[in-house]
Amino acid sequence: MFNSKIYVLVLLMAFAPCSWGQTKQVRGSVSDGKAPLANVNIKIKGTDTNTLTDGEGKYQIEVYEGEMLVFSHQGKKTVEIVVEDITRNLNVTLKSWVEELDEVVVTKRRKKSQNELFKEYNTNKNLIKTSFGILDKESLGHSLKVVDGDDLSPAGQDFVDALESWIPASYVFRPSAFRIAAQGSLTQLTKQGRPSDLTAPILYLPRALRHPKPVPAIFEIDGVLTTVAPTFIHTSDIERIAVLESLAGLGKYGSLGAGGVVIINTKTGNFSPKEPEEKPPLDQALLRDNYFVEKDVVLESSLETPIYLEKIAKAKDQKEARTVYAEMEKRYASSPYFYLDCFTHFSELKGDMKHAIRIVKTLEKRFASNPAVLKALAYKLEAQGLNQEAHRVYIKVFQLRPDYVQSYKNLAYSYKNIGEIEKSAALYARYNYLIGESILGESDEFESVMDKDFKNLLVLNGEKLPKGATRSLEKSDDFDGTRLVFEWNDGEAEFEIQFVDPNGQYFTWAHSLDADPSRITEEKQIGFSSEEYLIYKPLNGTWKVNIKYLGNKQLTPAYLKTTVYHNFNTANQTKEIKVFKLRARNVNQQLFALN
Repeated sequence: MFNSKIYVLVLLMAFAPCSWGQTKQVRGSVSDGKAPLANVNIKIKGTDTNTLTDGEGKYQIEVYEGEMLVFSHQGKKTVEIVVEDITRNLNVTLKSWVEELDEVVVTKRRKKSQNELFKEYNTNKNLIKTSFGILDKESLGHSLKVVDGDDLSPAGQDFVDALESWIPASYVFRPSAFRIAAQGSLTQLTKQGRPSDLTAPILYLPRALRHPKPVPAIFEIDGVLTTVAPTFIHTSDIERIAVLESLAGLGKYGSLGAGGVVIINTKTGNFSPKEPEEKPPLDQALLRDNYFVEKDVVLESSLETPIYLEKIAKAKDQKEARTVYAEMEKRYASSPYFYLDCFTHFSELKGDMKHAIRIVKTLEKRFASNPAVLKALAYKLEAQGLNQEAHRVYIKVFQLRPDYVQSYKNLAYSYKNIGEIEKSAALYARYNYLIGESILGESDEFESVMDKDFKNLLVLNGEKLPKGATRSLEKSDDFDGTRLVFEWNDGEAEFEIQFVDPNGQYFTWAHSLDADPSRITEEKQIGFSSEEYLIYKPLNGTWKVNIKYLGNKQLTPAYLKTTVYHNFNTANQTKEIKVFKLRARNVNQQLFALN
């Protein structure tokens, strides 16, 4: 059992007053990336409230926190944005449905071999085996309809009845009963000379309906052709069925295929490997023919330095630096980035930690109600090893955002950093309880991050917890390597993280409304801003991690925190925290390298 006092503390914090539901004015501008857009419709989703942008693309609307604004304009892609507690300005870019291309790159798509198709048959529902080889619905130059056996209804006389519902305008003729899906009648069929003593149904495909004398379809069962419907095959034994109707696909079957071909793959006739081959974790960079070019990335040091830092840097000693800071503060007191930059400058470059802490207190006081600013401050304090100060800030963020799941992760992690292992474990337990009761929102992506965090706490600190506290710990993941956890302070931040492997090939994760709108919406509705990536051993060289900041809807900088765990979940585990200010838009900036 955990300490009951801890549970009471966490319970009170979990149900602290929430800021959601307050109305606010949101304003901004809408453009197409080149010029302002007038008459853009901005509607609160699920309501009749809306407004339009003026001639300069500007707008203003009153909205409740947690509601969604929908930006729409003829010929443009619709954008949906959830309004958060810190949302004040939303400057939106609407892209055209047809993008203007700066350049055209033609690439050749390699055709898969029959051996490759054979191996992936069980996992690729677009494949069908024929006497002429395996056909891939996605790469064929003609129409092919594929139906999975599990989707065929067992009802009806046989599988032909089940198949009929999957083929529009087809019909089945039986000696004693028939059904017509699109056209025709018993009289018409009789006049066309259909025999009345058939022992098996005849299936007519849509193409045949346009023929003056419809021709019945033929069947191919595991490579064997027949003109009689194989009603002896039970629906449960059918792996997959495909229907060929187009002339291009029927050519190989000659005159027999004039009425179409129904291809049947049975489960008993399937010899493709049931389980995928055992392979080591795949480096996603190798899946693409992408090679990193060193000159395309810039260093943080090459970006423009704010003028206030330039002036402070010129001071000959700490005393003069403090004086210059006081003068600059008069001009930049409304900017949180001024205080965040100056904290880093005085703590790292000037070695004046005493003054740096004064800056922290000023920042906390001036921006006490802004959780995004406070999170950025907590990141920087952690990076400096000031865990007690960071913990105090994380508590404030939790109080401002008790319904954000990210608040639980950050505070639990912070308790661990200051050695309060029991409180950290209790917070994880409370989080799991609230998820189970549907009081907090749930996300598979975030669950993975929290699960690994909790297991890591128990693996490395289980002996510090009361007996029985680790009873629910499952076997740790078999992952052995480097774990990267990315967190960002601003829910509006959009970026692309580039992972470059030792061979120089790269994989990019895009975090933006354009690339993954459902993910961005889920983050805001549930309240999380983190992602993890695992690099498996052996590293075999140097990995590089870069980022391209795409901006946010406030046109302001954002902060990215990266926690690097080496030898994750082992006795030799070490970690390092890196914090980056994202300010230069559409520039591929180098973050760090892993050796």
